[in-house]
Amino acid sequence: MGHNFFSFFLFFFFSTVISVSPQGVNGAQQIATELRLSMKRTCTIVMTLLAVAWIALTGCSDTASQSEWTTVRDTLPSGAVHVTNIPTADVSPTWSLVEELRVGSVDGGGPDMFGYLKGLVVLDGGAFVVLESQVQELRVFGPDGTHIVTHGRKGQGPGEFVNANGLMLGPEGRLWVPDARNGRMSVFGAEDGFIESFPFSDGNFGWVWNGTMVAGSRIYRPVWDGIQEQIHVYDLTMKRIDSVLLPTDGAEDEEYDPRSQPGTFYLERNSGYNLFLIPFFPSGISFIDSRGARWFTQEGDPEYRIRRWQPGSGTTLLVETRRLPVPVHMAERDSVIYEMRQSLLSMGVGRQFDWSRIPNVKPAVEDIFESVENNLWVRIPSDGDEVLFDVYSENGAYLGTASLGSGLNHFDSVIPVVRGDLVWLVVTDELDVSYVVRARITPADRSPS
Repeated sequence: MGHNFFSFFLFFFFSTVISVSPQGVNGAQQIATELRLSMKRTCTIVMTLLAVAWIALTGCSDTASQSEWTTVRDTLPSGAVHVTNIPTADVSPTWSLVEELRVGSVDGGGPDMFGYLKGLVVLDGGAFVVLESQVQELRVFGPDGTHIVTHGRKGQGPGEFVNANGLMLGPEGRLWVPDARNGRMSVFGAEDGFIESFPFSDGNFGWVWNGTMVAGSRIYRPVWDGIQEQIHVYDLTMKRIDSVLLPTDGAEDEEYDPRSQPGTFYLERNSGYNLFLIPFFPSGISFIDSRGARWFTQEGDPEYRIRRWQPGSGTTLLVETRRLPVPVHMAERDSVIYEMRQSLLSMGVGRQFDWSRIPNVKPAVEDIFESVENNLWVRIPSDGDEVLFDVYSENGAYLGTASLGSGLNHFDSVIPVVRGDLVWLVVTDELDVSYVVRARITPADRSPS
């Protein structure tokens, strides 16, 4: 998913309900956001003709694809670099993600039948590993999609899981599996299976693991302690060696009022209250890259703005892209309202919400992750059924747009893996069946139809 620090609140879409009783926690604190960079700035406008070479995206030496964009690069008073990418009139995809391997099945009960995947890593040579959360198994597949071996199962013994909810690739190609409810982080070899485990339980049982292996020697885990967002830093024995507080906008000093939160509908009940997530509200996306930098969008900001925040340095980069907003069509709006009404009826509630609070445009950023080459991939909404990713260099310069095409939906609970000119990602079809797809990045056919 989008890697929001409160991803465990966002299990589902519009049907999600957060229930709070007077005797329970004191309500969900409003997500703290970074200071807005809106000060007057001195800018130098640079017109660049971006020959988006294949080497810039993948490190390969194939033919380059062309895309002309205007890039504005300046420095804010805070010292952060502000990069603005302005598209031309033709914003059609630069690359196509052409499927060349699909692993998964509708039935049969074999290792390629996936219920709910919560992790995907790719090994050297192209083999890949998934965490199947329904049965708590690590399943290893070869580069050709052939099942090789399965490790783990439900249980509390060595190499077993209670609620493993993520998967990281560590040094020497080892597999790191968090299982906070079992009180440990377990380490596996792809071929040999269980190696060792380390005590670990931070009391933050996210729906899907949001930690990152940083520089092969640290694990960064974003958490919310009830007061402020922070990053817990662990060594490779799962000893916490640091806690990094994230900047706030002062909201923690304000009394929390669940009735006035911009991203939720409030429903008071005898046992407390429920909060319903407002469809299409930009809740904020967050991602920690392999170097320890945090890329994020601010909650409530509908614009296409991504910030990079680095521990010890603060916000060092603001990337802004001036794409036209994607509208929420009437059919989409009616559909989510219908689903929410059904959810209310199932709870025995006949009242309605103020549907005018549903935004008219979709959030500009749906997901953020990085490639092995440290390019930034940003999933953006489309006005049809294709899946689109804008791709940027580390310094925020636009490289191009990749399209998965129509018919498959990127399952954003699992972070894709981009390596060279290949992408591995979890997708679902129209029957909601999960597959692992390996796609090749190829120049898009941009000839007139």
